[in-house]
Amino acid sequence: MANNISLDELKNYLNTLLNVPVFDEKVYNGVQVETKTPIKKIITAVSVSKEIIEKTIECDAQALIVHHGIFCKNDAHPLVGRRYDYINLLIKNDIALLCYHLPLDAHQEVGNNWKAAHDLGLKNCVPFLEYGKIPIGVVGEIDTISFDAFKQQVEQYYNRSAAYVKVHNTVSKVAIVSGGADKCIKDAALVKADCFITGRVDEPVWDDAHEYGVSFLGLGHYGTETVGPKALAVQLEKHFKIPVTFFETKNPF
Repeated sequence: MANNISLDELKNYLNTLLNVPVFDEKVYNGVQVETKTPIKKIITAVSVSKEIIEKTIECDAQALIVHHGIFCKNDAHPLVGRRYDYINLLIKNDIALLCYHLPLDAHQEVGNNWKAAHDLGLKNCVPFLEYGKIPIGVVGEIDTISFDAFKQQVEQYYNRSAAYVKVHNTVSKVAIVSGGADKCIKDAALVKADCFITGRVDEPVWDDAHEYGVSFLGLGHYGTETVGPKALAVQLEKHFKIPVTFFETKNPF
């Protein structure tokens, strides 16, 4: 295995792999805190937090890559409170922080949505649900299966129980958008999906699912967004030949 890589090597590879420049969103994608130290080990996670930073320090890693970072574009918030604590810990321990939000949702190999679709056996997959003209979700077909059996399969995949609305007894076309997309059931109906998988669940979901005629499976904002960081860890380790580990927390939401 190679001994180390530079932050520039890591940043440039991720910019190309995740096609970062095409995404226009409020989140600042890329390096949010830099390091001058050669990177010998990388940690990936869903969200930056004190717990995740401390685990990164314990593992003697020099880079932390997350889906939910600290900074937005044109960010003018003062460095106080938890934000200061996070940045102080990262700088004191010479750890780079990199964030990839929508790029890690949309990617068709290591993204939260397409990776899940492939793993769940969806076929004839096509992009779904545009954000700023870039599709971030996926819709695909599956051999007709009972809703109850599909629900069990999805729960096993995400390793958590689903909040659900059973509108149809069977499933044959599935739309997936990770995270907080519970209001997008209507978009799933427009592409004739009969089941919609996302993360967040809110009160209107019950009526929306019945009125738009789409069954619903909610696996948690956190739960549905572990897929990409896990897959990215595997891809980075394979490419750079340095240790890359995904850290999971006990976040039930």
